[in-house]
Amino acid sequence: MNGASGGSSWALALDRIRWIGPGMAMAATAIGASHLVLAPTAGAAYGYALLWLMPFSHLFKYPAFEFGPRFAVATGRSLLDGYAAVPGPRNWALWIFLAGTVIQGITVLAGVLGVGAAVVAAGLPIAVPIPLLSLGLGLLCAALLRSGGFDGLSALSKWLLLGLTLMTVLAFLARPPSNAFWSGLVVPRVPAGSLLLVGALLGWMPTGIDVSVWHSLWALQRKDVWEASARRGGRAGPAGSLRVGLADMRAGYALSFVLAVIFLALGAEVLRPVGMIPAGANVAITIARLYTDVLGQWVYPLFLTAAFFGMFSTAYGVLDGFPRAFRETVQRLRSVPSPVGSVRSRSGGRLYWGFLLGSLGLALAETVWLPDPVLLVTIAAVTSFLLAPLLYALNYACVTRQIEETQLRPGRALRYWALLGIVCMAGASALFLYLQFTA
Repeated sequence: MNGASGGSSWALALDRIRWIGPGMAMAATAIGASHLVLAPTAGAAYGYALLWLMPFSHLFKYPAFEFGPRFAVATGRSLLDGYAAVPGPRNWALWIFLAGTVIQGITVLAGVLGVGAAVVAAGLPIAVPIPLLSLGLGLLCAALLRSGGFDGLSALSKWLLLGLTLMTVLAFLARPPSNAFWSGLVVPRVPAGSLLLVGALLGWMPTGIDVSVWHSLWALQRKDVWEASARRGGRAGPAGSLRVGLADMRAGYALSFVLAVIFLALGAEVLRPVGMIPAGANVAITIARLYTDVLGQWVYPLFLTAAFFGMFSTAYGVLDGFPRAFRETVQRLRSVPSPVGSVRSRSGGRLYWGFLLGSLGLALAETVWLPDPVLLVTIAAVTSFLLAPLLYALNYACVTRQIEETQLRPGRALRYWALLGIVCMAGASALFLYLQFTA
């Protein structure tokens, strides 16, 4: 939403962003579980050793995210329709995406609910178990989805997160990085004991590649707005509307990268010297020190308020986005795709709410089994990482083989960039699995 993320900070559900551009949406929600938890944890535990993962993941995963809106604008269809047309056994790509949606719909939701609950726990005068707070947060999100009452809160959330972003930048400027920052940015290192966190950062920075499918669905909703903007700029036609959409997306993508670097640097400069690593139910209290130790104790309530709305909006997006992806995939497997963004048909509504309630119940069970929000987020992010190479390759196949208009296909440089990204992500996944099971 990040997350996405996302399951991350960049992972945005369709209802949340239907009235704003992707750059604005990503700017408003660039602080989520991946940035707020994983990046400071990396800095606190390993200093600048894992900083190189920020440019690596943002650089090599970028084409996969551009392919979502590009395919939608060029074909008038979503990537799910593209997956259905991939050669091979009938609907094999859709079945793989469906399996990934089911797995991640549980793990990602458990992670973001756990972090959101930890933020709430940090602001309460009495101790309340993380699973109980996760239940309350999940039920509140579900109630707002049912009533459509989130729109009023989304504007407040955007402004609070903007404030938190500004505080984050101020803290970074007040505690500038050491010289090790520059070598960490370009020299790849994997310290002992960091493998799981490496996989998590590659999976959720900036967010999981499966979110590109959400973006293609969303782009179909925004296509008319992009076309109108392109006409006002004297660039009418599909190429002009694609240019408008990609410009917006790239702005948010760049912001995600900058904030990822800043959060890791703050973890290295503020938390590592005092030996504090975000973990357990006190994760929000630990992360708050990124601000209170630099700017003063007065920012603590502001941080908790903004962080809560950030995680709440991310949880809302995840709780909406995965059921939508599930419904759209199942209906395509049945050869009856529904209108984009609709849950009003009887069968579509049953699929949507059935998956939503089922994933919520299983996610809450997971928070009881693993009450550590950082571990939950790490598991969810690693799951996204392992699925990334296949989804990346499917996106590439769709945009290179199914777009008929030459000017809307990815150019040679973007194709080579994407192929390099697929190789890098596949190699990283294979190496991760090898080391995980042989160490």
